[in-house]
Amino acid sequence: MNAKPSALGSQANLGTTDSRDLRSPTLNRLPLTAVILTHNESRNIAPCVRALQRVDDLVIVDSGSTDDTVERACIERPDVRIFHRPFTDFGDQRNWAIEQTSPRYPWLLFVDADEYCDPELLDEIECFIGAPGEYVGGYVAGRNFFLGQWLKHSTMFPSYQLRLLKVGAVTYIKDGHGQREVTEGALRYLKNGWRHEGFSKGVQQWIDRHNKYSTEEANARATRPPQPIKWGGLIGHPRERRRALKAIGARLPGLPLWRFLYSYIAKRGFLDGRAGLMFCMLLAAHSIHIQAKVAELHATNPGRQDDH
Repeated sequence: MNAKPSALGSQANLGTTDSRDLRSPTLNRLPLTAVILTHNESRNIAPCVRALQRVDDLVIVDSGSTDDTVERACIERPDVRIFHRPFTDFGDQRNWAIEQTSPRYPWLLFVDADEYCDPELLDEIECFIGAPGEYVGGYVAGRNFFLGQWLKHSTMFPSYQLRLLKVGAVTYIKDGHGQREVTEGALRYLKNGWRHEGFSKGVQQWIDRHNKYSTEEANARATRPPQPIKWGGLIGHPRERRRALKAIGARLPGLPLWRFLYSYIAKRGFLDGRAGLMFCMLLAAHSIHIQAKVAELHATNPGRQDDH
């Protein structure tokens, strides 16, 4: 479903999607459009928006928040442009934002509400988009925090996602519970990132969210053929290495145990202390849920593709 944009303020509300354009030009802002996808992000939205004050064009695509997410965003940034659109999946939502929010600049940055941009990242983006050369996008790696500390090791840092892109040169497709970029252009890995507060709403909310993710991942694994293993990726950049490990892991018996050993021992998650141990156990539990759901799908639908 692609809703048509409509505006609030001086223009009439024309549909389920709206934008508020109370913008007054500010000198020395970064010539960039930043898009935040939101749903009930009252706890996170203010610091997220605050960290993007340098960005000239700020857009929120909200998927039906029932809290004061939108109001808090407008308090922090009166010129924020607000759009409403029901959520389908991350890839589809990002594509819609690229096509329907009329980005004011050629470069667009996707930021989640629980990701707070470092000034150093915005400095690097400013230099990059000023002279991008052949590149049409940039990978960004966040620093994941849990129990008040950065999980430098157990989260397999740096874990990259393509979030900076040239409008018109990149699209997304659904991949498990997330998305994967589609482009023929060259992509760059940025050195700086953001602070990711994935547990900002508590462990229970993280578990609830990942329970949904495990269902989506199980459905994907049970219905698609095994992804080919690109062995060269194991010695390549972290993004390629992660994809190769995911393809290998889908074939391993006892994956939850291997995932725990890899993140806690091989990647030295034990150096993250108690928080690292807890996080590695949560990752193992997530893998158990995926495997159990895949087994259930195969048992109830014997004709499904088995990729284990």
